[in-house]
Amino acid sequence: MSDDIIRTRLPRMRLLFGAALFALTTAAAAQGDAPSAALTLQDAVQRALRLAPPQRVADESVGIAEAQRDATRANLLPQLGVSASQLRQTTNPVTFGFSFPGLPDVIGPFSVFDARAKISQKLLDLAASSELTGAGFAVRAAQAQAAASRERLASQAALAYIEVLNSEQMLGSAKADLALADELLTLSRDQRGAGIASGVDVARAETSVAQDRYAVSVAEANIAEARLQLQRIAVLPMDQAPVLRGDLASAQGAPVDVAQALQTARRRRPELAAIEASIRQADAELAAAKRRRLPTVSLFADYGISANTPVQNAEDTYRYGASLDLPIYSGGALAAQESAARHQLEQQRAQLEDLRQQIEQDVRLAMVGVASTAEQIRAAQSARDLAERELEIARDRFASGVADNTDVITAQTSLARARAQLIAAQAAHQRARVNLAAAQGMASDFSL
Repeated sequence: MSDDIIRTRLPRMRLLFGAALFALTTAAAAQGDAPSAALTLQDAVQRALRLAPPQRVADESVGIAEAQRDATRANLLPQLGVSASQLRQTTNPVTFGFSFPGLPDVIGPFSVFDARAKISQKLLDLAASSELTGAGFAVRAAQAQAAASRERLASQAALAYIEVLNSEQMLGSAKADLALADELLTLSRDQRGAGIASGVDVARAETSVAQDRYAVSVAEANIAEARLQLQRIAVLPMDQAPVLRGDLASAQGAPVDVAQALQTARRRRPELAAIEASIRQADAELAAAKRRRLPTVSLFADYGISANTPVQNAEDTYRYGASLDLPIYSGGALAAQESAARHQLEQQRAQLEDLRQQIEQDVRLAMVGVASTAEQIRAAQSARDLAERELEIARDRFASGVADNTDVITAQTSLARARAQLIAAQAAHQRARVNLAAAQGMASDFSL
C-alpha cells in the first residue's frame, strides 16, 4: 500500500476512532468513583417521593388536617366526665338572704365534699355541623396539596436526572474533542517532521488542545454540580457519585393531541382538586358563620354524692335539664366573621379561575416546547453529520499537504459545537417532555 493511500486513509481512521471514543466516554462518564448499582430515573423519583423532607412535610399536613377534623367532630359528640372536690370553708349567711336575730355573722368552718359524673350532648348546633363539613373538605384539600407536592418533587427529580445525563454527555463530548485535538497535534508534528507543515500549524494544534482541556475541566465541574443537585433531591449519599442508567436520545414517546392533553390535565392536576376542595371548605365556613346567629340546644345531666366528707352525711344528688343559647348582640363579631368567610370564598373562586388558565397555558407551552425541541434535534443531527464530513475532508487535505491545518481546526470547532448543540437539544427535548407530563399531572409517571 502506498504512502499516499496511507496518508489519505489514516485521518479517516482517526476520525472514526474519535467518534468511537466520544460514544464510549459518553456512556462511561459516570463510572469513576461511583457505586456499582445503576440508578434509573424511576429509582430517583421514587426515592425522592419516599425520603425527601419536603414531601414528608406535605404528608404531615394531611395528618394535621385530619386531627383538626376529628377535634371539630368531637364538639358534636357526647361529653362525659367526672369530678370530685373536698373543701373546708366558712360562709356569710347574709349572702344567701338569711338575716334574722340570733343568726351568727359567719357560719363554719365546715367541710363540703362533692363527687359526681357529668354528661352533656348538643342536640342542635348548625354552625358546628357546617364547621365539621368544612373540616372534611380541608382534609381533601390537604391530600390534594400533598399530591401536588409529589408531582413537583417528581418533576424536580426528573429534571435533575436529565441534567446529570446532559452533563455526562457534555463531558464525553469534550473528551472526544480533546482526543481529536491530540490526534491533530500528533499529525501536525508528523507533517512538520516530514517538511509538509510549519511550526504555525503545530502551534495552532497545541492551542486547540489547551482549549479542549479547559472545556473538559468546565464539563467536569458542571457534572459535579448536577450530581450534587440530584443527590440532594433524591436523598442519595453525598459522598458517592451515582451511576445513571438512561440516554437523552431515548424514544420520544407517542405524540399527544392538545385537546387530549388538556382533558388529562383537568382530570389529573392535583392543584385543581386542591383549590376545588378549598372552595367547598370556604363555602362551608360561610354557612357556619351565618348559622352562628341561630340558637343552640344542649342536654346535660350529672349524678353524684354530696357530703361533709366521703363517709360523713353522704347523700345521692342529681341534676338534669336542657339549655338554649341564642346570641343577641356580639359587638359585630358575627357579622365580621361572616364577611371574612364571604371574602375568603370569593378569593378561592378567583384563584380557581386563574389556575384553570394557568393549566391551559402550561399544557400549550409544554407542547410547543416538545415540538420545537424535536425539530432542534433533527437540525442538530444534520449539523453534526455535516461537521463530521467537513472535518474528514479538511484532515484529508491537510494530511495530503494540500492545505494547512486552519481548516482542520475550524472543522473540529464546528464539530464540537454541533455535538454540544445536539446534546443540548436532546436534553431540552427531555426537559420539555417532563414539563408536559407535569402540566398534565403525570410527572411521577414520566420515563425516558
